[in-house]
Amino acid sequence: MSQNFTNEHEEQASTEKKSGGFGSLLGKIDSVGESGLRQLLLNMPFVLFLVVLATLHIANNHLADNMARDIAKTEKQVKDLHWKYMTSTSDLMQKSKLSEVAVLVNTQGLRELRIPPYKIEVKD
Repeated sequence: MSQNFTNEHEEQASTEKKSGGFGSLLGKIDSVGESGLRQLLLNMPFVLFLVVLATLHIANNHLADNMARDIAKTEKQVKDLHWKYMTSTSDLMQKSKLSEVAVLVNTQGLRELRIPPYKIEVKD
């Protein structure tokens, strides 16, 4: 009889080693019965907490990626606007030179003064 018991025990161990995967896990949970189900239900809040944390982590990564893209786009716009500002400033400085102004107003019939300006004073 003891040999019968050891043969049955060895057969169970060999079948447990052969079968694996998700089906075997479900079989173990089912074979435990009510106590296994109770333990599974007791751990369910922790599992749900981990799922919520994973979801928040994924959402945070998406928001960070979008913000990084927006920052890069804004930096490019600032760089473009800076170059436009520099170009406009240099053009204005070029056009405000005395020689350039003289050329522009010469077309309207105005000429540059040859004598220095003087102050007119009115005496009462």
